[in-house]
Amino acid sequence: MNEELLLERPAEGVALITLNRPAVRNAITTTLQRHLGAMLRLLKTDREVRAIVITGAGEKAFSAGYDVKELESYDEDRMLVNYVERQNLMGEVAFYSKPMVGAINGVAHGGGAILASVLDIRVGCSRTDFRFTAAAYAGVNNTWQLPQIVGHAKALEFTMTSRRIGADESLQAGLLNHVVADDQVLAKSIEIASLIASNPAAAVCGHKAMIQANVGRSYPDAYAAENALMNGPLRPGRPGKLFEAFLAEHPQR
Repeated sequence: MNEELLLERPAEGVALITLNRPAVRNAITTTLQRHLGAMLRLLKTDREVRAIVITGAGEKAFSAGYDVKELESYDEDRMLVNYVERQNLMGEVAFYSKPMVGAINGVAHGGGAILASVLDIRVGCSRTDFRFTAAAYAGVNNTWQLPQIVGHAKALEFTMTSRRIGADESLQAGLLNHVVADDQVLAKSIEIASLIASNPAAAVCGHKAMIQANVGRSYPDAYAAENALMNGPLRPGRPGKLFEAFLAEHPQR
């Protein structure tokens, strides 16, 4: 296992992934992002894991973003390859079939903010601090996932200003689901993941898949899609292979 990434099993049905570079506020290296992708693909096939928690080591940061010192050494071609790899990882996390909880124990800036915002549920504390930095570096991102969380106007404000967003504002905007005491972020996140893991996996994954698939659908179409799921793959007594076939037809990665 790569030392930049830790894997634990803190509760039944729950896997805990820790970004383990506290000396540099858990900045994301090329190696770390590759190992995170590989770890998630491994956990996807593990039937004992029904929910995943991701956090950062130490007390300062979930992740301060991509490792700038590493990126400084890249030429244009290598930078492009790295950017494509980033895109692939964020898509893999966003469309992951199993539920994912973020224990946002400190700053989540740049790439760290993107990673946090593509998780399903986020728990923060007084140290939690988001910053979507692309506009400050002449880039564009967070346009596809952030409006689904905080709404159109807040997403515009957060991305176009690139300003810091503290815990209270994040909670009010919906960027955080809960704000707890600084020493309770991980415990609360594991508690939520455990509650999720205690429910039938097919139903949990069905909720995630349907809510994601319904983005952009009309209200009647979303209603019809849910009923189609309950009358087919999740019909009482038949949630096994049929549900797996349903997941295969939806944009899970």
